[in-house]
Amino acid sequence: MKIIYPLIWSLFLLSACQEKDILQVDTTYNALNILKGEFGEIKYPESYSFNAYFLGVGANDYILYIPVRLSGLIDYDNDRTYRVRLNPGKSKLVEAGVHYSLDTIQTFRKGLAEDSIPLTIHVSALNETDDYKIYLELLPNETFSTGVKELQFIEIDFMKNVNTPPPFWTGNSKLSKFTYHPRKCIKFLEISKITDPEWSDPGNSVIVDYWIQLATQWFADHEEYDENNNRIFFDE
Repeated sequence: MKIIYPLIWSLFLLSACQEKDILQVDTTYNALNILKGEFGEIKYPESYSFNAYFLGVGANDYILYIPVRLSGLIDYDNDRTYRVRLNPGKSKLVEAGVHYSLDTIQTFRKGLAEDSIPLTIHVSALNETDDYKIYLELLPNETFSTGVKELQFIEIDFMKNVNTPPPFWTGNSKLSKFTYHPRKCIKFLEISKITDPEWSDPGNSVIVDYWIQLATQWFADHEEYDENNNRIFFDE
């Protein structure tokens, strides 16, 4: 049994993009689009970015689920396959099977208007100096035609370093008064067990004082040195 997907998605596509070559949804046209920006009451990322340090100490794999929306007919009886690929010219410092895993043949499951592409990042394979990028694209096949031009790709930037102060540090009145060093940040994340890149605290939380106390004591007990061979103290 097949049913025409609600007209609201068609109207969204037409209003969200000014491209002249956008095809209107009808009963004979099926396409997929990677969800970006606002759709209804939901706001999807325009791109993805994460720092692996926030995934916790010893994190191995991180699976990112990228939403894909159907434009056309919902098939309630059959799964349908579609193709994706990593664009090598627009990606950066990533090797399949080493830094990430991605099935180039994906399944859009029966009965759904929205599914997702699972992309696995192998966190343990990332070094602490490079910034990585995956430029992921949808490819048309015999089942799905090309959808909206701007919704055929998504960029994923990721790293495993804290070479520059992250927002949670610069936005905290207590942490920001200390001279920043990546080793301080790494140890603070280990102690606090913060795993949310969006975590923030203005500095009025008692728990922050406790974490600073533990980090200060750790650097007092362990001799760590910066690039200029100066010893690192957390509360300086």
